[in-house]
Amino acid sequence: MKGRGSIFHDMRSSLNGVICMGSLLEETELTDEQIDILKYMLLSAEKTLTLINEFQNKTVDNDSSRGSSSVNEEVTPPGNSTIEQNKTFSVLVAEDDYVSRLYLTTLLRRQNWHIDEACDGLEALELFEKNNYQLILMDVSMPGVDGIQAAQKIRSKNKDIPILAITAHGESELQEDFIQAGMSDVLRKPIHDEFLLSKIRSLCSV
Repeated sequence: MKGRGSIFHDMRSSLNGVICMGSLLEETELTDEQIDILKYMLLSAEKTLTLINEFQNKTVDNDSSRGSSSVNEEVTPPGNSTIEQNKTFSVLVAEDDYVSRLYLTTLLRRQNWHIDEACDGLEALELFEKNNYQLILMDVSMPGVDGIQAAQKIRSKNKDIPILAITAHGESELQEDFIQAGMSDVLRKPIHDEFLLSKIRSLCSV
């Protein structure tokens, strides 16, 4: 039986798919009726996410719940990468959830960036060895080699490349573990378009 933390993680991952794919639909041509339906769908998903967060915060003790409202706080990254305008901005997206990966790659390709995708940590490491990336988006929970293990191995070879952790875990104290593993910053699902793009530009000066 799954533990409570795993259940919250899975619920956030599913809602992330609804909210993120819905945000991509907002940028397409829709009828007025479709716009209204999409608006209420996203409102319902956001409300459900709020209820999940509130419930989780009530089920942890005071020590583990400190700062639990968000893990999207500013941290000092281990490295920064300045991207020259005449170079292709190349990003590796490592995410095992298909819907989340599709959202991330679609959003980033709309910026005219080069995107490679990996469905687990092992594939991410293989792509990292073969290519030169300016940024890595790394889901924390992946089968086999997870995001933390992959980040540690990447950091042993490259201390400067920004690695942005993506997580559906709600426990804010885990952020410190992710940073110690080599992540430059942490974003909690669901991810919003402009916040993600702003974070990328901040990390990479792009």
